[in-house]
Amino acid sequence: MSKIKYNLFLRSVFICLIAGVFAIMCLGEGVAQTSQLFRVYKKDVSGKIPETSEAVAAGKKIYEIKCYYCHGIKGDGNGSDAPRLDPKPRNFTRDEYKIRSTGQGVLPTDEDLFRIISSGVEGTAMPFWNTLTSAERWQVIYYIKTFNSEFKGKGERSEVAIAGKSASSTDSIKRGQKLFKEAKCILCHGEEGRGDGALTTTLKKQWDLPFKARDLTQSWMFKGGNTEEDIYRTVTTGLNETPMGSYADYLTDEDRWHLSHYVKSISHDMKTDVVLKSKLVDGNLPSGPEDAVWDAIGAVELPLAGQIIASPRFWTPSSNSIRIKSLYNGENIAFLLEWDDRTNEQGEIYSDAVALQFPTKIYEGQQKPYFAMGDSGKGVELLHWRAHDEAVLAAQRAENDNIETETDGGDEMEEDEEEEADDAGAEESGDATATGQEGEEVIEEAAKEEFKGFVTIKEMNAKGFKRLSVQPDKSQNSKGKSLWKNGKWQVMITRPLITGDKKIDVQFEKGKLIPYALAVWDGSNSEIKGQKAISSWYYLTLEMTTPGSVYIYAIVAVFMAICIQFWVVARIRRFPTEVPSE
Repeated sequence: MSKIKYNLFLRSVFICLIAGVFAIMCLGEGVAQTSQLFRVYKKDVSGKIPETSEAVAAGKKIYEIKCYYCHGIKGDGNGSDAPRLDPKPRNFTRDEYKIRSTGQGVLPTDEDLFRIISSGVEGTAMPFWNTLTSAERWQVIYYIKTFNSEFKGKGERSEVAIAGKSASSTDSIKRGQKLFKEAKCILCHGEEGRGDGALTTTLKKQWDLPFKARDLTQSWMFKGGNTEEDIYRTVTTGLNETPMGSYADYLTDEDRWHLSHYVKSISHDMKTDVVLKSKLVDGNLPSGPEDAVWDAIGAVELPLAGQIIASPRFWTPSSNSIRIKSLYNGENIAFLLEWDDRTNEQGEIYSDAVALQFPTKIYEGQQKPYFAMGDSGKGVELLHWRAHDEAVLAAQRAENDNIETETDGGDEMEEDEEEEADDAGAEESGDATATGQEGEEVIEEAAKEEFKGFVTIKEMNAKGFKRLSVQPDKSQNSKGKSLWKNGKWQVMITRPLITGDKKIDVQFEKGKLIPYALAVWDGSNSEIKGQKAISSWYYLTLEMTTPGSVYIYAIVAVFMAICIQFWVVARIRRFPTEVPSE
């Protein structure tokens, strides 16, 4: 093949590739960035050095720079930062080490301490110290052991054997679920494992501090790892100086594996998407948070952290994540918010609550308001639901319904006759206004029927923490309905896609990436106003149906590419070009 023919052939191939890419772009769907957010418990132990006086002295220097702020200069857990932390820092002078491979009441091995320093402890202020070399970690460990003389007085600290492992199966999980009840695990961890058992509010730690049973549905919060082997070890060893004792003498090895399989089956890893896709549905939106329609919709889970930007800063929120789903139809959009909450305790001042935040204006590019309630130049809209407010409004509505029922039926005949006369008069006079009012009433009744049982929730605007205002009554378009069960809140919030208040309301339009953020309050933890758990900005987009023309364009593109290729090949054959001889 001559050079010219070869070049023409390459061009035709290139054109086909371009057409193929164009077809894929027509048919393709954007994939949101996905990340998995949970800490991995590191089991590897390396670089152990001899425990010498020089190593202890070196560890003391590191401890007094890195560790004493929380654990205290004496290792008693009373450092300068300790009052702001929950749970409190470890007291190294006591035998209360929780995460270990040794039996109940036994101090941890050196390797256990190395794993904790390397991995950190999720749900606490204890970070993973990867900034320290292996040798430096061992030096700190040797110094920490000097706070408790029993490290030298109790002899060898041997690990509990992980033996007799059985494979996870449906039967094993069912057996584990039965054991979960028989072994009284539900008294602390609750029916579905969210830490909402009957004893949750009465449990106390050794220091007379409240003890929160572990939420077993959140694998990233497991202390000492979240594999089945890790769970088995914790069930076997227990957690020192907590209500969680050892089950080594109560359950056989086989039953402990069944229980571990069940606990693993009810836990999940935190996975989040940057973009939440609101799914388009025909007809009415779900009737409430318990509607089965929501079961088929995928959720996005977002991490939460305490609000520490504005005073009063909040370091110890109860909630660490929230899940969100969304649906919309031709008129309204709905959000289902789910988060774990051990208690359902509401008051006029302290109440469980959640807020959805959107910019009032969608800016081009990456511009958006400050994620913590906006800023002076860019405002936000807040859809704010409170459990106490919903309970009050629901009670008032029930009372009004009872009053209407009691007074109804007295003069029904006379009222009906008057209405018929009015209707006839309107028809005879061609009263367009009356007809319009009837149409509006029909629409309002349809809306009431669609969102039956919902209550109006507050729509607010903010331009920073100190510039917060409630929208006028006529602008309150959002409604909410909630369900608390087995340690989990489900709150459905709905609002019209487009409102008449474009200056103060976000407009949910197709084809746009709409930033959103979330905030959660736990009333039982005295969370109020700025004392809350918050997220950063994420994005919402309204899912669009793919028009039929897109498929036609793709087919046309492929057809054109094939035609061009045949045309190029035919032209080469018909008009061969001679390569000039050198």
